[in-house]
Amino acid sequence: MKYEIINHGMDNSQYFQGCGTAFSGFNSCVTGCGSDAVEAYEDAVDQVWQTCTTKDAGALKLPTRPRGYGITRRDRVPARLMDQDSDMYWYVSIRF
Repeated sequence: MKYEIINHGMDNSQYFQGCGTAFSGFNSCVTGCGSDAVEAYEDAVDQVWQTCTTKDAGALKLPTRPRGYGITRRDRVPARLMDQDSDMYWYVSIRF
């Protein structure tokens, strides 16, 4: 099975446009959110495992530390925004 990891970056939860599969060649899409890119990616991976059967999720062979997608803890919502209760999150999607 093929997959695509999309690092959307930081956005306000009220304005995030989301992610879908239209015109992409993929059938499913999940989006994770968190205070940094790693947390958002892990959330998206958890959603893949909840969405798919164990066999299909295992067939994706998603990396635990994806390289080349900018998934690092340095990519994070600044602390000043987290402290203000601002609804700012980091978003990462996985299409498969």
